[in-house]
Amino acid sequence: MKRIRKRKILKILVGLIFLLLLYLIIEFQFGKNFPHFEPWNCTNAIESEPMSIAKCHFNNNTKTILFYTPLFGLKPWPEVLGLSSCPEKKCKLTYNVYDIGKSDLIVFHATDMKRFVSRKELQQIQKYRCSSQRMAFLSSESPQTVPLDDIVSIPDGFFNWTITFKTDSDFLIPYGSYARLPSAEYRPTSFDYAATKRKFVMWAVSHCGTIRQKYVKKLLSYINVDIYGKCSYIYGQDNQCSKSRDCEDIFEPYKFTLAFENGVCTDYITEKFWTALRRNSVPVVLGKDYYSADVVPPGSFISVHDFPSVKALAEYLLYLDKNDTAYNEYFSWKQKFVDEQKLRFRYAACDICEALHNECLEPKVYHNIFKTFWNEDVDCKGREQTLSELLDKE
Repeated sequence: MKRIRKRKILKILVGLIFLLLLYLIIEFQFGKNFPHFEPWNCTNAIESEPMSIAKCHFNNNTKTILFYTPLFGLKPWPEVLGLSSCPEKKCKLTYNVYDIGKSDLIVFHATDMKRFVSRKELQQIQKYRCSSQRMAFLSSESPQTVPLDDIVSIPDGFFNWTITFKTDSDFLIPYGSYARLPSAEYRPTSFDYAATKRKFVMWAVSHCGTIRQKYVKKLLSYINVDIYGKCSYIYGQDNQCSKSRDCEDIFEPYKFTLAFENGVCTDYITEKFWTALRRNSVPVVLGKDYYSADVVPPGSFISVHDFPSVKALAEYLLYLDKNDTAYNEYFSWKQKFVDEQKLRFRYAACDICEALHNECLEPKVYHNIFKTFWNEDVDCKGREQTLSELLDKE
């Protein structure tokens, strides 16, 4: 027995030593590979002679924006457009991290930070940065998808600006927006949107395992939902529409689209919602409070929170399916409004460039950014709990 016990202890020790060596090798390789910066010069006018608000002005020099990380693993970023059309103010882009010393704004894409940015790298930047340089936190994913507080050791006070879908961001990058039409372009009120629809409810989903999956499972007890994407097999379905093809011909005939986000988080309204509107399908959403009239067209969607139970929602969708007049009411907003496709960085590009030239802007620093701004507990979990309680009702 003693020999067997000694052998087990020896195996555990060997295993621990192996894991330690593996960790040291990885740390050594990563330590060698991350950029090593020399201190850079901070002798521009703002650094050497801070201006009072009374004397500040707009600086017309060309500003440099460094996209420090890739965007979902890609460099250059594929969607950065629009800076060339910005009125008067000039900004240029760079993707070379060694341009950091001469960059006015350094942008970090949150999703790529774990993979492409090390703790030591951030410490270097924080140590050498100029007080006039802005560090920007950019994300188009929810805090539930990108909970960086437990992934990357970001120095406190590192970020100055936020560029996200949240309406309290310094610069807003929504997945979509809408605007009022000129009165001369108002549309007729008698168009029958139901006439072109021959299918009922659809859902396209590739991220399995979130609370929306539980909601759909219960919804299927009352109505039929055609499910597309990687998760369709969970429901015993095999509807085909791969990402590589144009699926609009398949999705266009559906009256309703389950625009269920992978996180029920503050202001997180993605292309699922806006794409449904563009194909004249009524989106059904998991949120409500942040689907306000200043963000999405009023009366354009159905929220699950407007119903006491999943069954009640199912019955309402069946009612609308048989009542064209009531169904068409969800498109009355199209008489006076139009949706606009302004995605990602392009939406805010000119505002960001202008802000870089504005020497009157007060310095801003985010302390405890993962408590004060990007917080899964605050932005997501409360709403998820409310949704769970709704699922328990008959």
